Amino acid sequence: MASNLLSIGVLALAVLAQSVPVPAAELLARNAAAVEPNRACTSQGAGFFSIPGSETCLRVSGRVRSDYRVVQPRTRSEGSSGFRTGARVQLDARTPTPYGTLRTVVRYDTRGMRN
Repeated sequence: MASNLLSIGVLALAVLAQSVPVPAAELLARNAAAVEPNRACTSQGAGFFSIPGSETCLRVSGRVRSDYRVVQPRTRSEGSSGFRTGARVQLDARTPTPYGTLRTVVRYDTRGMRN
């Protein structure tokens, strides 16, 4: 039994060793033809594009905000000015299902303040 498994393993390795190499240019041509361009998902609204190979539409959005503020200090040791910054990245995915549209929203907010 063990010798049969060993001979099957050796045979499988021999078959793999005999595979024909493919030039890199041919591989690149195959991969380039397989990739489809992103299409706009007009049914979901502005800014959505379709994810290749699925029915899911995705929108990537965000914002960056920076403020400089000047305030009246309450004490002499307090600062009277400073920067405030914030950023947001949001992913909005929508997939049609038999029960309606499945919507997934992921949002990351960050804020910082420096006096």
